[in-house]
Amino acid sequence: MSWLKPLLGQAIPAMFVLGTLYFLLLSASNFVWLRLSSQPPRILRGRMVSVLIPARDEETTIGNCIDSLLKQSYENYEIIVLDDLSHDGTWRIISDYAKRNPGIVRAVRGEPLPPSGWSGKTHAMQQLAAAACGEYLMFTDADTVHGTQSISWAVTNIEAHRADCLSGYVFHELATLGEFFIVPSIYIMSAMVLPLWLIGATKLPGLSFAIGQLIVFRRQAFETIGGYASVRDHISDDVAIARELKRAGFRQVFLDMRRYVKCRMYTGYWASFHGIAKNIYDFAKRRSLFLAAAITLLVGLVVFPFALLPVLLLTGNQAIQFASVCVILFLAAWMLALYDRGLPWWSPLLYPVMFLHLLYMALWSIARAFSGRAVLWKGRSLR
Repeated sequence: MSWLKPLLGQAIPAMFVLGTLYFLLLSASNFVWLRLSSQPPRILRGRMVSVLIPARDEETTIGNCIDSLLKQSYENYEIIVLDDLSHDGTWRIISDYAKRNPGIVRAVRGEPLPPSGWSGKTHAMQQLAAAACGEYLMFTDADTVHGTQSISWAVTNIEAHRADCLSGYVFHELATLGEFFIVPSIYIMSAMVLPLWLIGATKLPGLSFAIGQLIVFRRQAFETIGGYASVRDHISDDVAIARELKRAGFRQVFLDMRRYVKCRMYTGYWASFHGIAKNIYDFAKRRSLFLAAAITLLVGLVVFPFALLPVLLLTGNQAIQFASVCVILFLAAWMLALYDRGLPWWSPLLYPVMFLHLLYMALWSIARAFSGRAVLWKGRSLR
């Protein structure tokens, strides 16, 4: 059995290299998909589109969002904004827009959250859908800003891809170092894990993904699954409803929309931390085995080779070649993903700290999930 030890000594590092090579190939395939799959906006008038915006304590952002939506090239649409029990001046702002733009903008006061069973956002989204008149339901966040062709782009692409649900990456604006450390982790959890081009090609619910900054549904598909009532208690409602659509046999597609919609997801470090952590928390409660596998991959293929490099360098161990290849391959994959998203050239260089921080957020979320503690978001306790 003396031959086994050197064989294993080569096979194990080779597996690490193959793992990081997978990340690079996946990033490259997603890069090509996102660049080639989106159709330019061509449809300027068609089926009625209801643009639906849940707003809770959004007085600093909601005006810019509505202003951008009032300048659309698409002709047949309405804007409905729901004030989800805000504590600031959100209702005053949206009701003023409704008075100044009758027939286009409608302001709706949200109903109190039921005692149990609903998360705050899903309850707001379901109320918006009930108030809508359109054949397409276009949900978007209050902190998004839309280019003049965003609705036209959405209608063009949901019809071109013959999809029942469309979502994608908007352009994410990052203004502080804390945001640069945390917000790009959404690409780790999607573009470097999922083959985005397979989302529309398979009916497997596990191959589903959506981001709530913009999701468009065909009304018939939305109502068939019961809308957001089908995922009423989910925190990551966007991913959850995409899976429900797939389970019901509907088709979903995920595209690049950064030229048409932009968003600053969170303002500063702590908002970014809790915004991402709440989604990890939801995974910890519902898909603990999947999260455990993801953390194992993160530590084994990303953190471990980088941490091992100084030790191998000091000891002169020949395994430094494998560790170096792993780091280079993964850094190349990460650079490709962030370049595709329009982030600055230096942002991939933050990846050791960024990935260690993601690991910390995952462990923090798991600890809260399994200790029975809730996470707080916009003044609400999420459990």
